[in-house]
Amino acid sequence: MSRMTFVLTITLLEALTGSSGWAQSTGKPLVNKGTPTPDCSARVNVDRNGELPGYTADWDGKKVCLPFTLTNQLLPLGIAPADFYIKDFSDGRIREKWAACKTDPGCAEKIMTAAKAFAKFEPRDTGTVDKNGVIDFDGPVDLANIRRPAYFGKPPYSEAISSAEPRTFVVEFTVPRDGFEQQHLKLSGDIKLRGWYMRGHGVPDGSGKEVRALVIMNNGGGSEFTAIDNSETPPFTVDKTSGDYTPAKSDARTEEPGIRYWRGFLSDLNQAGFDVLIADRRGNGISGGRNGFNTAEQANDMFRELDQLEKGKGLRILGPDGKTVEGEAAATLLRDGASFRNIPIVVGGYSRGSYATQWFMHKNFVENCNYDLAKPTCAKAVGLSNIKGAILYGPNSAGLGYRLAGHDAVEGALRVEFNTTYYVDSIVPANVDKWPALQIIKGTWDYVEGLEGSFDTYQRANGLKDISVFLGPHILQTQNPANMKFAGQRMVAFATAAVLGRKEVPGSVNPKDLKELVTSVPHEWELSSKP
Repeated sequence: MSRMTFVLTITLLEALTGSSGWAQSTGKPLVNKGTPTPDCSARVNVDRNGELPGYTADWDGKKVCLPFTLTNQLLPLGIAPADFYIKDFSDGRIREKWAACKTDPGCAEKIMTAAKAFAKFEPRDTGTVDKNGVIDFDGPVDLANIRRPAYFGKPPYSEAISSAEPRTFVVEFTVPRDGFEQQHLKLSGDIKLRGWYMRGHGVPDGSGKEVRALVIMNNGGGSEFTAIDNSETPPFTVDKTSGDYTPAKSDARTEEPGIRYWRGFLSDLNQAGFDVLIADRRGNGISGGRNGFNTAEQANDMFRELDQLEKGKGLRILGPDGKTVEGEAAATLLRDGASFRNIPIVVGGYSRGSYATQWFMHKNFVENCNYDLAKPTCAKAVGLSNIKGAILYGPNSAGLGYRLAGHDAVEGALRVEFNTTYYVDSIVPANVDKWPALQIIKGTWDYVEGLEGSFDTYQRANGLKDISVFLGPHILQTQNPANMKFAGQRMVAFATAAVLGRKEVPGSVNPKDLKELVTSVPHEWELSSKP
């Protein structure tokens, strides 16, 4: 998630609730019935700057309080979980809530102001520090002008992703504009999605053979995967007056703070043998488009990308040899004797990219609905049999019921007034049991949804599954490098098990409750919050 999107989201939370902090109210429950009651509290800095509840753990003979994010909306007294978290946050219900809100001018103004923040142009960051990498995202592009892995190998970056240079293709896909751009901005024609396709050596199957497999990854909101993240930029600053900690901002050395950790995950997967496809999502970075918030349309884009990788129409690539190839010849080169209808595939995403991933899985395994219309349309599931699982990093995996009150009406307004599907509603977590495999990775005080929601989704999943947490917030730039290494290792372990058809993910905690999950964290603190 970019700094701009992070600030925008925090502002929205405060506008809807009056506060972004946590305070215990005497006599009021902190967690839902059946969840172990927190037994301690601890201060965290980025990005809460305050006390959070936690569970006590024993670290090498010392008692430590491990904090986590509480559930935003606890289950109302006497209401069944399915009636509240599922039935009350469906597409139909959030449209009804927005319709009711519209009758109250005060409510309508507040919700529309919030919705407009998620239906707007996001300025590009790539190229603000080094003009090498700047492109005209709206016009034709020389693919040679897009930064490649080798760019990030030179000092002071020295990123592991540079080792993928000899096997990386710059790719460009052709997709239609979304409903917001067509109907509200009156734009027509196609746009281009641009990124990298990194060939892997194959995933070892334990018998001496290597299986070709693909992971498709999706950035967080506003993130740009070819942006500069200079490790010399301090990860946070401290206000001398208030003592509050603020995450790093873009500066003269860094375009996107924290994005090097995201590229680190790509490198981990590629070095483990996976082919990796990463493209800036529509409306972001080196990809075209003006609206970066329609996550369900971004899910549709992944189906389009797979089709173009298979058939070639709309595809253009630049190989490591410097040659540009288009159409069927480009697809033939990337297929390399295989088929993208047969190669086992795992789809993953961070934050807003995880929403796109969730919609993709729902469209493939449950039903293919388009909610960014006045009247939603639905078709049968796409049904690609080679989709083997999903990685959700920093997600809102449990849908709108686990977000702050008011976000459901905002999403209703986005769908009805702006032809944009942004947040995941309850239909997705309600059907996560139909997915073949699920992994959730996040910091324990990730603000996007309380950890109870993530654990609820994990419990709903029936196939191969893993939930892995560490001590940290949602954003990347202040994370402990050791925890980012842990996250990358968990992604590799899960993706490997998924594509090879394993029944368990090596190293999974398999927690029986929330306390067991929280106390499973590695013994490494987020950089600003070390006790």
